[in-house]
Amino acid sequence: MSINDDDNNKAFDARTMIAIVLMVVVITVGMAVQNYFFPRQPLPVEPVATTSVPAETAQEAPTSVPAQVASVPSGATLATLEDPAAPDREMTHSLSTDLFEVTFSNKGGDIVSLRLKKHAEGGEPVELLLAKDGEPEGFAIGLGGASSVPVDALMTATRPAPGVIEFSRSFYAPSSSGEQAPFTLKKRYEFHDGDYMFKLSVTIASANGAVPRLGDGEYAYTLMLGPQIGPEYGHLPKNADWRKIVTYEGGKRKVQKSGTQVSPASKAAWSAIAGKYFAVIVLPDGTPYTSTYSAISKDGFPVTATMAFSRPALTASTQTDTFHIYAGPKSSRELARYDDPTANAYKRSGDDLEAVLEGNNILGWLELALKWCLNLFYSLVGNYGIAIILVTVLVRAIMFPMTFKGSQSTARMQELQPKIQELQAKYKNNPQKLNQEMAEFYKREGYNPMSGCLPLLIQFPIFIAMYSLFNNHFDLRGASFIAGWINDLSLPEAVYTFPTINLLIWRVSAIRILPIIYVISQLLYGKLMQSQPASGQNAGQMKFMMYGMPIMFFFILYDVPSGLLVYWISSNVLTAVQQLVINKVIHKKRLATEAAAPQAKIVPIKSGKGGKKGRK
Repeated sequence: MSINDDDNNKAFDARTMIAIVLMVVVITVGMAVQNYFFPRQPLPVEPVATTSVPAETAQEAPTSVPAQVASVPSGATLATLEDPAAPDREMTHSLSTDLFEVTFSNKGGDIVSLRLKKHAEGGEPVELLLAKDGEPEGFAIGLGGASSVPVDALMTATRPAPGVIEFSRSFYAPSSSGEQAPFTLKKRYEFHDGDYMFKLSVTIASANGAVPRLGDGEYAYTLMLGPQIGPEYGHLPKNADWRKIVTYEGGKRKVQKSGTQVSPASKAAWSAIAGKYFAVIVLPDGTPYTSTYSAISKDGFPVTATMAFSRPALTASTQTDTFHIYAGPKSSRELARYDDPTANAYKRSGDDLEAVLEGNNILGWLELALKWCLNLFYSLVGNYGIAIILVTVLVRAIMFPMTFKGSQSTARMQELQPKIQELQAKYKNNPQKLNQEMAEFYKREGYNPMSGCLPLLIQFPIFIAMYSLFNNHFDLRGASFIAGWINDLSLPEAVYTFPTINLLIWRVSAIRILPIIYVISQLLYGKLMQSQPASGQNAGQMKFMMYGMPIMFFFILYDVPSGLLVYWISSNVLTAVQQLVINKVIHKKRLATEAAAPQAKIVPIKSGKGGKKGRK
């Protein structure tokens, strides 16, 4: 039976369509499983003053906690020393730099608002500390381990220097002899203009030289950050933002699981609560802290992302611990400053904060190269959408020699197709012999069947690097291409949004145009690549490549950043134009080759005198 039999083709087409449907189902189910949405009730944030104010003019706020008591985990109380100068009500204090608007509460000396002046969300500065039931824990101190209750005693605020604010209060605690030992707890914050890093010093100083026995015996105190970092959100779909705990241990980046507790033996150089665009990174001093991390989700919404650093029991009457804290954008430009002691106010070096960035993988070098080109073109045209198209032009120009060679290989393959089909028909019942004959045939013809695949294989690493770039490049946050349509190249575009419809294998919440344009461009590109129709077994494969792949990728790419689709659509259009040119060149070469080939001469039969005479 011929391999071109119509019934076989119909069966093969049916199997091909079934394969397409199954692949789409598998891909979309995977997308649905990965689609995490994170619930959290909107919580109030304390208002912030826009300029620094002295302690004596601090804002007043109501308080329900008596000034004489601080909570401890056991439910007992820690008595405060009588201090006529101590405040009798909660008050807020503001501090401002060129980058930060910070609001502190004298209740525990915590930060209750940390806003970034140069980055906006909804027209307001980005708030990096999100409250929980109105009670934020911005670098709160709890006496004991990670589960201890934050100290909420009212503390005295002073400003010893510009950009510096201190909160202190004196308490009684039992000493090793069992007597009540007076000590002072002090929290000192230091900020500098031009730095997204600030310093927090925690001092515990005994008044009589005795070592105060604080906490639960194992830990003196715990510094806490949580329950979540901003920007503020109603819900947090994965393609818009996310929260995770990232640590830097032994020169390597590590993403921590929820509920992880890291012992001092594996102490991290720094720990971070990281979102897509912003991060709060804590760099402790050399004290052997025990770190506890929590990143809890509920119903697809991130409800907490916390870090706690528990200090071992005190062994000296006076102890000062220092934490450097980076709170700002996940921008290479800003993070790299803490590897250069001349570029930051704290003279820090070798922190490698850039490890908090996504995309530090085997293709990181390619992502960096693409980012450099993207920023270069943006500096010239001032529009990231146009810059993406220019990067695409550059990539296609670099790949043109390989694309041309691949097209030549495809054309050569089509020329050899009749002989290949003959071999397939001849050895259809002997696959091993067929493979052997095919290998010898390719060798005789000087043809490498993989040469046509090379341009496609090279495009996949570029696509992966582009995806990481568009998903994580800070400068693309809020970057508009076409106002009113593609307003943020780091997010999927949408012409109409609606409540999420769960189709079991696919969850859709918006109508998007770019994925449709992508499918059209891919179909046109496929038509141009197929210069002549395939037959036999290849017909079904070609139909799948031409129609099945674009449909499958429509679902895969539906919710990707719009910048990635702008790149791929531009790449398809440019490749199609290249293919038109290449097809013309190949056609001219073919005609020239045929014209140069020797033609068989037709010699006419001449009738002459010596010829036979006709019949009488």
